[in-house]
Amino acid sequence: MSASPRYGLTTLTGVVIASMIGFGAFTTSGFSLASLGTPARVLWAWLTGGLVALCGSVAYGELARRLPLSGGEYLYLSRTLGPWAGFQAGWVSLTAGFSGAIAGAAIVFEAYAAPLLGLSGVPEGVLATGVILVFGLGHGVLARPAALAQNSIVAVKLLVLVVFLLVAASRWKVHSWSWSGVSGQVPETGLIQQSLSFARSVMWISLSYAGFNAGIYVAAETRDPERTVPRSLWLGTVVVTVLYLLLNMVFVTAVPAERIVLQKHVAAIAAEAIGGVRLKTLISSVVCLGTLSSVAGMLMTGPRVFSRMADDGLFPGWFRSGPRSVQRTVGLQAAIAVALVVFLRDYLSLLDYLSSVLAISSAVAVGTLLLPVRGSDAAGVFRFPHPICLVSAALYVVATAVIAVLMAVDDPRDLLGALLTVVSGSVIWVFFERGGRRPVQ
Repeated sequence: MSASPRYGLTTLTGVVIASMIGFGAFTTSGFSLASLGTPARVLWAWLTGGLVALCGSVAYGELARRLPLSGGEYLYLSRTLGPWAGFQAGWVSLTAGFSGAIAGAAIVFEAYAAPLLGLSGVPEGVLATGVILVFGLGHGVLARPAALAQNSIVAVKLLVLVVFLLVAASRWKVHSWSWSGVSGQVPETGLIQQSLSFARSVMWISLSYAGFNAGIYVAAETRDPERTVPRSLWLGTVVVTVLYLLLNMVFVTAVPAERIVLQKHVAAIAAEAIGGVRLKTLISSVVCLGTLSSVAGMLMTGPRVFSRMADDGLFPGWFRSGPRSVQRTVGLQAAIAVALVVFLRDYLSLLDYLSSVLAISSAVAVGTLLLPVRGSDAAGVFRFPHPICLVSAALYVVATAVIAVLMAVDDPRDLLGALLTVVSGSVIWVFFERGGRRPVQ
């Protein structure tokens, strides 16, 4: 077997940041403002979402220390709860998680990039498909150069966002910032109703923090994974949380609330108000970079799940780990994402469903930390993780469960979609069981 690429802390942290910063950070606050009424409450919701993600990053770091191998939720659940649970997590990743997120990010990239590049006349789906194919080829054939390109994209994106924040800071005393709420909106009365509105906003915002666990999917290809993976998770999450708070403070106060309520392009509206058309173009370019790096990051991390499933006999043997496994699994991931772009061009409407399914899978994986494990000493005493990890896991599971329930209440189709995903995964599972394939223990 050829030597696998060895990713360090910088690359892995870049993957986490790239996987988190997508289009949600630049579009969500307009809807949250409509629900919460004031910029201050919106920022509290962003902070809460960041704290939930930080709890998740600490918990996933402990999972990576327990089992420093590539495979993500599939690996953790199959080793802890059994092969059926692990297969369900892998099936979610294949059919919804990575493929859906890659397709969605590519579609949004096309929507923002086409006007900037003067390609509005290009047929729908062409740019999105091209982006997936280019990065699929890169991560499948040129892993090391692709990792360097990934780092470069993240660095440029962060630099542009810092420039945007510096421009906003330079205008802090001369611009008319608005901290007032939506005029004419009657504040929610009653603690329960206010809490429900706040929780619903955190639900939307939490989608922007998805990806904080990206480093676990390439743990086996990381130098010193027991230390590097956990550090990359919490470091990337902290950076993104601070960045989100600063950016959205500008987004929700740059113009009166009425101008951005229920608007998807809050970042562009705020940028134009602060610095004119040039700054608007700059921030639109950042959205393009954000979605571009998300496509690259997920094409780098997601396919490792399928190799782990094939190694365990729960996926076609053609995708087992080996000299050409990366090319094959990346090719499969890219092909599925391209198919979604071609056949589901309104795929963004399904992102709520995708997020609910992934949230459930993530919560179950983190929940395994709440189960005692047998120690390695002679006595074989059952042990729990460090108290900080234990508390973080409990908080994350509870918060994610609330988010999933609220998503189901808001749109019951999300729950139906999750049920169909489990049912279809169970059917495929039976096929592998009857075929005599058994996981490697």
